[in-house]
Amino acid sequence: MGDSLTGYFDRPGVRATWLACLFFAGFGGLVPWLPVWLEQAQGFSGSEIGLVLAIGGFSRIIAGPLTAAWADGRSDRRAPLFLFATVLSGGFVSLWFVTGFAAVFTIILLMDVAFWGLLPVVEAALLRLTQYGWPRYGVARGLASAAFVVGSSALGALVGGFGPWAVWAWLLGVSVALIAAAAWMPHEPVEGAREAPFAARLAAGVGMLKDRRFALLVFSAGLIQSTHSYFYVAGTLIWTGEQGISPTLAGNLWSAGVVAEVGFLIFMARWTERFSPETLILIGAVSAVVRWTALAMAPPVWALWLLQIMHAGTFAATFLGAMRMIQAMHGDARTPTAQMIYMALASAPAQAATTLMAGELYEYLKADGASAPGYLSMSVVALAGLALAVMLWSRRREPLGGAVAA
Repeated sequence: MGDSLTGYFDRPGVRATWLACLFFAGFGGLVPWLPVWLEQAQGFSGSEIGLVLAIGGFSRIIAGPLTAAWADGRSDRRAPLFLFATVLSGGFVSLWFVTGFAAVFTIILLMDVAFWGLLPVVEAALLRLTQYGWPRYGVARGLASAAFVVGSSALGALVGGFGPWAVWAWLLGVSVALIAAAAWMPHEPVEGAREAPFAARLAAGVGMLKDRRFALLVFSAGLIQSTHSYFYVAGTLIWTGEQGISPTLAGNLWSAGVVAEVGFLIFMARWTERFSPETLILIGAVSAVVRWTALAMAPPVWALWLLQIMHAGTFAATFLGAMRMIQAMHGDARTPTAQMIYMALASAPAQAATTLMAGELYEYLKADGASAPGYLSMSVVALAGLALAVMLWSRRREPLGGAVAA
């Protein structure tokens, strides 16, 4: 029995799943609770919090390709995991000793680069190592999304019991645990020309965008994912304020979207293998146009449940299609770099720009007591993503050999 259990945990896919679940448990604490810590423990204003959350997205335009080029020169795939997890841990330790906007902002900016550099490495490891047996990628990624919910809920309880510094303690604990998880990952030598100069590796990474299909993938999926910004900024506020929905029901509605995402990834990911990645991205684009346009009408509660279930389309289908296509185009060796380029040059800046726009638009519209029409701004962005997704879908039968060779 002991040998069987040991063999189970020795599976590469199981190790990668634990790594991803740990990362997303931290992610689940970061997204809803970091603003609380910044406001209540550090005394940041709303504008300062918005600046901290948005500027990191723009910084990744430069930092993403640089960290990808650095990672390409390492001899072990675990090297970026160690680096970024160590930077995060050191950053949280430093935050115990500093106060003031400038110092905290500088440290968080560096940590933001490390955190978003860690995400594509974790995703790539999950894609790569779940190819070799159970769990399959859809199950593993669904469990990681469930860990996001667990992290958010658990930290919420801790904040209620111990105050805002529980946010700092949780995120520091996850960061240190990620270092241990990186050491537990299987040793994987990196194949390729590691001896190439840093500038050459950087040019090769950015040069991926010369492939038109990859560029269409990057910017269509990036725009579609960024349309969630208005919902993240104002969704709960509109429900509990203008629509008079109770906080409990609003929380349940929010959870319904995450449950739909997890269910899609765990139970439907294998079924969706019959569809091309381009088709999944197109489904995500159409879902985004429908979902945000409908939410702009401030629909009744019964319709909100259906629109929240559409998170399986707007997020999960788009995400799954993008990850599968990146893997198919670039293989195990280049997928981490391709994901860093995707997040640095499309996903991160688009998310940052739409977040800034969403915050300003909500502030403007709430003065008249009708903020729901702000979702139409996301519909416009979704239409742009849809146009690119249609162009990508029209190229779905073109061979992928050129991208892999590059």
